[in-house]
Amino acid sequence: MKTPTVSIELEEADRQAYRNQGFWIGPRLFDDTAVEELRDAVYRTIRGERDFDSMHWGQPPKFDPQSPKLAHVVNGWWVNAKIRELIRSKEIGYLASQLMETGEVRLVHDQVLYKPGVGSELEEVLDGNVGWHQDAAHWTMFNSTTFCTAWIALQDTDLANGSMRFVEGSHKWGLIKAAAGFANKDLHASEERFAQGARRWVETPCVLKAGQVSFHTGLTFHGSGPNRTEAPRLSIALNMMPGGTTYNKHGRDNLIGAQLGPYVKHGAPCTDPFFPRIWSPLNRVD
Repeated sequence: MKTPTVSIELEEADRQAYRNQGFWIGPRLFDDTAVEELRDAVYRTIRGERDFDSMHWGQPPKFDPQSPKLAHVVNGWWVNAKIRELIRSKEIGYLASQLMETGEVRLVHDQVLYKPGVGSELEEVLDGNVGWHQDAAHWTMFNSTTFCTAWIALQDTDLANGSMRFVEGSHKWGLIKAAAGFANKDLHASEERFAQGARRWVETPCVLKAGQVSFHTGLTFHGSGPNRTEAPRLSIALNMMPGGTTYNKHGRDNLIGAQLGPYVKHGAPCTDPFFPRIWSPLNRVD
């Protein structure tokens, strides 16, 4: 997959912005051809088309192009060749290793996202919203809260078509277990719930060009509102963790635990095949 020639060696100012804000707006890593290939991968995946069989993928998604609901598929790399290529991106892996300050980076899972355009005339449409949440609150089955998500825009993205919004500095609030709110569509109610006490709620829209990538921590509150344009908003997110992350049997029980096998023990390492290595110190980016 061809990517533009850009510097992916971070300056200290970039790392400091990530530490202070909880997110960093990265460069354009994917050219027009790669963006079109990934857009096609999104459409094929949400329609349930497969390049590979996977007994773990379950039932194909039920995609209705007329529905205002967000289409959301996890682990597209299990069944789609282009997404499988994407999750091996050395550029994304190396950037994540610098931001998380770790040598090895592994995939938690990918997310394939299709936010339908509902136009500007409807008063309020919640179906396409992504609720305010912390990624780490969904992943307490890991003995870590150090995660990094790369979010890839597959068209120019801003508030008009439902871009992500970050709550600046919210990663400093620590893990809030009640913040597993991806599916809570009412953004106003969620904000009222979490913006309490000394928590300062300052939203920053994630404005990206097609092929550009943003990065945020696993503790950063983020969500997105409706797509008020006529065209769908497509994106792919890669959720990543440091090498050496282990399983926490006391955390949320979901598919990730099942991937480690029926007899998985507390403290078991999260390794291949379901959590592939994206970056190691032995890699190099030419």
